[in-house]
Amino acid sequence: MILTAKHSLKYILTAFLIIQLTGCATYQEDGSPASTRKDEWFARDKLKHFSATFLIGAAAYSTARWGDASKDDASIIGFSLSSTCGIAKEINDEVRRDDWSYKDLIWDFIGGAAGVSLSNALD
Repeated sequence: MILTAKHSLKYILTAFLIIQLTGCATYQEDGSPASTRKDEWFARDKLKHFSATFLIGAAAYSTARWGDASKDDASIIGFSLSSTCGIAKEINDEVRRDDWSYKDLIWDFIGGAAGVSLSNALD
């Protein structure tokens, strides 16, 4: 697939919009430091991580398919973008609040994979 400048700009703007709308690029202080917080595997926070990356993965997959990407390429794009957002969020948590959570990151990966998988299956 050959991308023209117009298609490239569409992909970049769509990715930027998804990142901004999902809050991956913003800082929101709503928790206590990791030293006093109990990090559960199943908590409301994990549902938020799963849901956000599910939507990012599904939206990125759909956008890539809309731009004439193959199913395989769209799956890679969707999972990569959702994973990048999850990693960025955890880096932000670590830098701002000393609050890194590998459990959050795992839920991010699961959510992104589920969103891409469902989109691929429905395509």
